[in-house]
Amino acid sequence: MKATANRLFSTPAALISKLVGLLLIVSFLIDAITLVIPSTPPFSPLDRGWQLNVTTQLVERGFIPMLGMALLFAGSWMDSLQDSSQEGKLWQLVKLGALILSGLLGLGFLLIAPLHINNVRLASNQTLEQIQQQASQAEGQLESPGLKTQLSQQQSQVKTQLTDLLKDDQKLNQTLQSDQVPQQQKDLLQQFKSDPGKVDEFLNQQLNPDTIVNRRLTQVRERKQQLEKQTKLAALKSQVQIGASSVLLAIAYLIITGSGLRGVLSPQMGARKPSTR
Repeated sequence: MKATANRLFSTPAALISKLVGLLLIVSFLIDAITLVIPSTPPFSPLDRGWQLNVTTQLVERGFIPMLGMALLFAGSWMDSLQDSSQEGKLWQLVKLGALILSGLLGLGFLLIAPLHINNVRLASNQTLEQIQQQASQAEGQLESPGLKTQLSQQQSQVKTQLTDLLKDDQKLNQTLQSDQVPQQQKDLLQQFKSDPGKVDEFLNQQLNPDTIVNRRLTQVRERKQQLEKQTKLAALKSQVQIGASSVLLAIAYLIITGSGLRGVLSPQMGARKPSTR
């Protein structure tokens, strides 16, 4: 009576487990096919960006068929607990197909690891070259004689405007009383009015062409170093995360294949072995 009750409860659970496992495996295969097909043709399978996108997403979803296989074989194990019935040939073929797929996935993820690591390295080097080129171009523009000439002209214009403003008391007072002028500029004008010699000192500190160029060069170089650091860190993170995950998935799938095939083939080999007298 107890065995009958166990059989009644285990049969639906086994079927549900196998169906859910099969659904997970099939859904992964559909996703994999969708990923491989490019959304914006024409494309080349040698395109590094396409390869990086496909390998990254495949590795991120690589646990799904493994979970499906676990549920599939768990359901098969529940069926094996029933002495009165045996698993159908259809499900045996499904298990064999899952094991073959597991072996293929193991080999695939084993190949993905070095491919992804190399693609990330090449993409990172390309990005670093672009950063270097952009920084060199910006430095060349800043160090050009034309820019210094333009900055010198701007410095002279500002000096002329300040000198004219300080000479015109009426216009200066209007500027100091205006609400549209920031308080910091008003304080500077008050200082210039008290000591006109500070105009040249201010211009040499703030609008000196060499000072401006050096300040901008420092900003360009700091930005370059920041971008290089971010690029190298992102590349290392991707190589470790996706590369290591791919290797672990490959090992797990190959172990599943080896263990599963031994379990599937052993009973058949034992049944064929002649009995000894």
